[in-house]
Amino acid sequence: MVRLFGFDVHVRTGFIVFLALIIFLYQDAFGVWLAVGIAVFTLLHEFGHAVAARSAGARAEISLDFLAGYTSFRESPGRPISPGMRAIISAAGPAVHIATSMVVLVAMGVNPLSIDSVGETDATAAIWWAGPAIGALNLIPVLPLDGGHIVLTGVERFAGDRALRIMAIASIALTGGFALWMFGSGRTGFAIFIAFLLINQIQILQASGKRHGAQAAPNRAVTAETQAWQTGRPGILEPGQRISPWFEAHRALTQGDQGGAMGVMLADLRSSTPRNWMPPSAATPSQLRAVVDALPADLPAGNGYSSRVMAEVLLAVGEVQRAGSYAAVAFGEHRQWPLAMVVARASAAMGDDDNAMRWLGAATDAAGPDTAAVMAQVMDRAPELTRVRTRPDYAPLRQRVASA
Repeated sequence: MVRLFGFDVHVRTGFIVFLALIIFLYQDAFGVWLAVGIAVFTLLHEFGHAVAARSAGARAEISLDFLAGYTSFRESPGRPISPGMRAIISAAGPAVHIATSMVVLVAMGVNPLSIDSVGETDATAAIWWAGPAIGALNLIPVLPLDGGHIVLTGVERFAGDRALRIMAIASIALTGGFALWMFGSGRTGFAIFIAFLLINQIQILQASGKRHGAQAAPNRAVTAETQAWQTGRPGILEPGQRISPWFEAHRALTQGDQGGAMGVMLADLRSSTPRNWMPPSAATPSQLRAVVDALPADLPAGNGYSSRVMAEVLLAVGEVQRAGSYAAVAFGEHRQWPLAMVVARASAAMGDDDNAMRWLGAATDAAGPDTAAVMAQVMDRAPELTRVRTRPDYAPLRQRVASA
């Protein structure tokens, strides 16, 4: 890793291998210039994304890998990035890529809009392909290209969680149709690029559509916990079960006892005794928020189950950074996959997709065969992971979970 202009830049081995492969395949001056051009303009492309993200108040870092570069960013607390701004961030990379390469070509004394002019030397031809050509290709409106992500932000406005699947299907249709036309007319120059797109698009579609594991549970009668939150009085509990500390804290708050609410929650989080209470899924967001607001900033993580529920509630009420930090600490104590999953979801929500992938890997390592199906559902459905599911390194990880 190196740090340039305030950004962490991760240069993966795959990126070096890709550049070396270009030089090996061409074995001439054009190949050398093409490799250099791709290296420089890919980095500038990602700087375009990173600078745009930073201007929106996010922290960004860059990764360069085989056939791809990508920028992840973390939103600042209390300053979420709007869909429109996400589209601008996606467009900034190709814009910088095309603009800087055009300037370079003009400085080399050629007209970047004239094929005859840019083809005068190996150097100018390679710079043209590495610059304006690849920059423009990135604006094609299919995933996982920047143009596809720009369109995805618009589709999300009316399709919600279905947007990724819709875009994946449309991308496969467009790319597949172009591939058929290309091969039917004898043009095979972009075969590797088309294959790369189709493989990634199929992986994105699989990730967006899989619903492995247990089906949704049937509707049940109103439980004691549900009755408690709705009426303010606990219902009839099953033998050995007790009402949750969340409800006890809520009831204390309704009686004006904030100290009592905090006390019951902290005692539960510190206890090493196995828990036997239902998560506060029947509580309203405002009821949960009231309990969270009564707690100190530094929360104990002595009980794995209680810590997991706490982390998930923090995420649900919008305390994304706090949820991720707390879950990371609790995971160090208890090594439970739901805690790692909360960190992954929180990281993705803050724009740090690289960290989200690392924590998804930790969750996969911690999950057993009996919990893989539930974890698969969370990976497929968590809204925070929508963007992460388009990454090339997501599909192999998802396959590990499916085969567990």
